[in-house]
This record gives sequence, structure tokens and C-alpha cells, in this order.
Amino acid sequence: MTSPRRRTYSGERVVSYGSVGATQAADVLIFPPAGFTAAQQEFRLGSGQERFETASAALMTWGVPQGAHLELISIDEAQSEGYSGLLFNEFGAPIAPTADALEQLFASDGTPYLSAGTTVELGKMWSPSPLVTSHRVIYVQREERRIGYALGTLDSAPVIGEEYFSVEWREDDSVWAVMRSVTAVAEGRKYRFLAPLIRFRQLLQRRQYVRSLLPARTA
Repeated sequence: MTSPRRRTYSGERVVSYGSVGATQAADVLIFPPAGFTAAQQEFRLGSGQERFETASAALMTWGVPQGAHLELISIDEAQSEGYSGLLFNEFGAPIAPTADALEQLFASDGTPYLSAGTTVELGKMWSPSPLVTSHRVIYVQREERRIGYALGTLDSAPVIGEEYFSVEWREDDSVWAVMRSVTAVAEGRKYRFLAPLIRFRQLLQRRQYVRSLLPARTA
């Protein structure tokens, strides 16, 4: 597999949707933003602390797109050192980041964990179309038994919105991959006609996402 280009992000591109951070809201699956559709899927990865730590490292080093057979075209690191992205409490109010949210972490092989503000270009998102889409890491979530991040779209088509990926180590010792999306099909006659196919493609993609961190896919 060809390694992605890595650069220091210096552009001023903004996300292509208004409800930034929507995937953090507790009730977003019931009350998505107007014009958007929310969905969630999860898949059991195993159990125990070791499985959680291994899956977490894979998640935070781009294991989801790679395990879902997407191509990492480029990774542009956040220009602003210490940028921690958006953080909200359970009521949707913004909160200050904790010190550990700013600390750079690394996988056992030295690969840096992705960080808020990073921009990534993904290929094969709408296979077999050669379309390349751009996304930004909106926020990173780090808790004792949960780790995750959200990607927001920078392009205006074919889909806009945000997707959240996490690994959870639950009280029964089980480890789960969780994927949540809050998205809308782009405006325009072309995309209205293609909307059913786009939504079906999203369904298939979500199924790949939650299975992407299985050991056979991240080895």
C-alpha cells in the first residue's frame, strides 16, 4: 500500500456543513439537524483491556478508512500546535479541553495518533468512482474506556456532514467499535436523483467501518 503524503496543514478551508460537532450530542440520533439524517452502527471486536488498547491504537492511526478499503491520499497535520478541536458536555455546551486532550500520543510502532484539526484526503470513497474527498478531524475524544474522533466534510458533494468513530471498553469487559453519522446528500437535481443510491452506499460503508478494526483487517 502506498503511504499517504504527510504535510503541515496551512490552508483556510472550512467545513461544508453547519452543525459542527453534532455527533457529540446525546440526542442526535432522535433529533438530527434539519435536512440531515443520523445513523449509528456498532460491532463487537472482542473483550479485555488488550483488545481495547490494540483497537484504540488502530483507530487513532487511520485504521478505520484503511480497514474499510479506502485509500489515504494525503494527511495534512494541523498547523496550530495544541489545537484540540471542539469539545462539548452532555448538554451540548462547549467546554475547555483537558491537558491530556492536547498531548500527542503514539502507537507502539511510533506512528503518531491523529489529532484534531488534521485534514485527510480519502480515495475510493464512492467506488468505483475515482472521486477523492477531503475531511477534517473535528474533535478527538479520550476517556479511560473510550477513545474516538469525528471527521467533518470539506467538500460540498456528494455528501456533507460528520462521522464519528470510537472504540469502547464496556463494563461487561466487551470491546465495541461504534460509528455514528450525521449527514445530508448534497443539494442539486443530480444528487436528488441519486440520493437512494448514495444512502445505500453509506449503509454499506458504515458496515465496513465498524468491522474495520478487526485484527485480520488491521494486522
